[in-house]
Amino acid sequence: MTPLFPFRRSTPDAAPAIAPMAVTPMAMTFIGGAPSLAVVLNTLLAVLQGHIPSVGGSLPPAGVSAVSVQERTLGLGNQRGSERRGNFAAVVLKGGRLQGTARFELWGSTPTEVDNRVNLLQGVLLAARDTLWSAGFLKLAAAGASSAEHLQPPNAWRRSVDYTFLYEYHYQDSDGAESLLARIPIHSDLEERNSPVRETGVVTDRMIRWDDLTAPALEFAASATASLRVSGLASLATLPLGWSGQAVTLARLRRSAPGAPTVYPDLPTFLAAVSHPAAPDHHAQVVFPTVAAFLSAFSNAGASLELGDWDEDGTLDLYEPKTLVFTPPLQLASADDLFRLSYQAAAFDAKAVVYLRTSGFRF
Repeated sequence: MTPLFPFRRSTPDAAPAIAPMAVTPMAMTFIGGAPSLAVVLNTLLAVLQGHIPSVGGSLPPAGVSAVSVQERTLGLGNQRGSERRGNFAAVVLKGGRLQGTARFELWGSTPTEVDNRVNLLQGVLLAARDTLWSAGFLKLAAAGASSAEHLQPPNAWRRSVDYTFLYEYHYQDSDGAESLLARIPIHSDLEERNSPVRETGVVTDRMIRWDDLTAPALEFAASATASLRVSGLASLATLPLGWSGQAVTLARLRRSAPGAPTVYPDLPTFLAAVSHPAAPDHHAQVVFPTVAAFLSAFSNAGASLELGDWDEDGTLDLYEPKTLVFTPPLQLASADDLFRLSYQAAAFDAKAVVYLRTSGFRF
């Protein structure tokens, strides 16, 4: 019988392992919440199947199946942490583990040939230890093998080889969130409910949400004692296929300016004008013809995420995170200086959602 050996990479204080256990594997990341264990198991077996050396001829195809599987938790409640997408802390990182035994079934025309294929398989798996670690295999160790047996039909020799495994997979989750917290309404009735003198207000924290209900402007100014520098914007958006929306205006304004702001043809020209070292234009704006055109000026900021079902089509909406860098940053020198980002209409005319917030906001 061909000797078997564990498929691991050595560490100082423990049995050999694929890689140092302190290092987190890349692992398979599933989008759209927790995958079913059947999907995870099929993914795991597909990875192992891809490492079986191919043979020609009329022999039955080699394969791999799961002999035993147990679910194992990852961290506390399967949570690995959280991740920001386009300056929005909207993604919960989770994962899980499967522990079990996989059985490879190999064929040969003679006992020697099937033994050689067992040796070849083990060599391939050893050589692929880094690839398998990146795919999520924390452990893959040979656990035993059968003797060669002759089957008629197909007039061939078969051997099975068992490997124990510990497999980790990752997925992203919104943790049931339907949306991001963009504004907090505040109402206070001190004496009489709904009285004319009741106090109302909204807290926005320099983030806005545009949708088919409302599209408020993102507007703020520097204080009398401190200037502001805005280095960019972050967006998180889901738009219906083929929908573009109406115009979006980005402005750096001076309240005391007598006339209308200067309109610049594009964002680089606008930023260069308002930041000119000798003669900056403190009352200027740039107009994007549509929401889609505005967002096309942004750069991708990571993988998309699913959040809520605003269009009520029975599936979670896919949001794309993006960032827009202002080079150079947009400067607001005094309380007379105003930043404004506005949409042409009072709301979208489609089931679209766009979150916008400033990034690199500094005094």
